[in-house]
Amino acid sequence: MIGNFLKLFTEYVSIVLCIHKMANKKINISWISVFDFAFYMLLIFILEGTSFGNLILYVYWFLYIRIRITNTWKRAIKPFGVTICTIPMLQLLIYAAIGESILKIFDIYLVMIIINILIAAFFLIWKREYFNILVNIVTKFGRVIFIILLFFLLICLISYFTEYKVINAYSMRQMVICFLIVALMLILWINSENEKKHKEEELRTYELYTKTFEDAVTTIRLKQHEFDNHINAIKCMRYTIRNIEELFDEQDKYCERILQDNKYNKLLKLNMSPILVGYLYSKFTTASAYNINITYEIQDINIEHIAVNDLIEIIGILFDNAIEALREQGDTEMELRLGKKESKILFSIANISSWKTNSEIEKFFEYGYSTKGEKHGVGLYRVNILLKKYKASIQAENITKDNMNYLCFKVCF
Repeated sequence: MIGNFLKLFTEYVSIVLCIHKMANKKINISWISVFDFAFYMLLIFILEGTSFGNLILYVYWFLYIRIRITNTWKRAIKPFGVTICTIPMLQLLIYAAIGESILKIFDIYLVMIIINILIAAFFLIWKREYFNILVNIVTKFGRVIFIILLFFLLICLISYFTEYKVINAYSMRQMVICFLIVALMLILWINSENEKKHKEEELRTYELYTKTFEDAVTTIRLKQHEFDNHINAIKCMRYTIRNIEELFDEQDKYCERILQDNKYNKLLKLNMSPILVGYLYSKFTTASAYNINITYEIQDINIEHIAVNDLIEIIGILFDNAIEALREQGDTEMELRLGKKESKILFSIANISSWKTNSEIEKFFEYGYSTKGEKHGVGLYRVNILLKKYKASIQAENITKDNMNYLCFKVCF
């Protein structure tokens, strides 16, 4: 009787310590703590031998967390879930490590008391930063830990069944909870990997947007300086050109050249994503610095169903590939189209190129394939990955314009 009481008492203490550690709350011992324990023991006495006793005890601990620890039901879920998984897991692990050896010396009650005391001591010395270290280890070696624990649980299950030829309800419950722990660790690892990818995506997007705005600001500053010079040049023409017809003619020619140099300014009037507009404008002005002429047709379109960072990355990869190809060939002409046809968004980019066979075009989309050497050949492969998110398609083909062959990439969302 005393042994059973001490077993229940030490188990109660270990559970309370675990709950407070998981909720990051200090334990305040008072008459309320005595009342909670007395009520718990009363429940144990009433529910002994019933089939639904464990369920009632789980409800008790959830209510305990909600009333004594947290102020909302939602906040009670995490410490409750972690506790009901952690305590049986630790009990099983400690019993597997030392239980069989000390069971030959002490009775089962004393063995369980020792195990509960070890668990309580574990939570007394446990610090919150240890949890962060544990999470990092799990996320880093998630697969290995999952396989090891699964193997360990199977060995325990087989050895127990071999010795006793039957698995009682308590042991089965412990095993199920341990499997849940393993599943939880696997989910934690998967979520961590997804979060890592998401953060990398955010960082890449941030760097892309920052570069876009920096380029746009630099270009606008240069244009403002040029604008002042152009105004002064036009004003001063009347002092050097006395013939009125010649003056008008020179002014017209000068204005035409200015308009030609600023032909990409129409982009800034588009009523669509300002981030996409700014990015296209910066890419066009960059191409102009290489004396590349871009013929473009861009419509005001709604791209709400496409993440702007994904669209920018797709356009950027295809645009940079075209610019690089033109510079290597010494050509200067390319075309860009972005618009909507029926319910589909269409984007295409084409540059002067030698004729490409179908086999050559297919190789463009293979991971690592490139004519530029190492550290290349991932751009179009990345485009394919992004397009799969939207069930979109891309095709490459040769087209003829003004007796010149163009390599055209067409994307359909």
